[in-house]
Amino acid sequence: MGLMDILMQAGGGSLLNQVAKQAGIDPNQAGDLIKSVGSAMFGQVKGRVESPKVDSSGLEDLLKDSKFANMLENPDEHLQNPRMKEKGNDILSYITGSKEGSREVASQVSKKTGFDMSLIKSLLPMLAPLVIGSLSKGLASDDVPVNMKPSGSNNGSLIGMLDFDNDGSIMDDVASLAMKYIF
Repeated sequence: MGLMDILMQAGGGSLLNQVAKQAGIDPNQAGDLIKSVGSAMFGQVKGRVESPKVDSSGLEDLLKDSKFANMLENPDEHLQNPRMKEKGNDILSYITGSKEGSREVASQVSKKTGFDMSLIKSLLPMLAPLVIGSLSKGLASDDVPVNMKPSGSNNGSLIGMLDFDNDGSIMDDVASLAMKYIF
């Protein structure tokens, strides 16, 4: 099971229903929207981690926090908690780096999917903790082959966690995990 599968199956599919209900769309459309938003956020994580100008230690801390992976078991509880929007915005800032980065993600997803940008902007903070949870759970999963497990090189940094094949780049690793579940 990969990152996108983990996200799409959150709560036994209740995430799909919750997004569909909130957005006023059918579950199939909600699935496409979640996949697009999730892919964009996974790409943002990759870009921030690979950038030598960005301190990704905050992302590393988020990935180590099991509460985000645990949210995937019952996303309804997370989604109905009014304080989680604030927490989601905090997490979104780690993923995108700024409000402008979040707006850019919303704009890209809007162009790709045809959904209104304001709808996507409202979903970003809701989905951000679940995206981090998916990444965290995916990295800890027994479904990742042993030869692809992070080796701990790079002194346990997030890059080390995401560089499964130890080639010094996580681009291929995160992209391959995300792409398996988009198509």
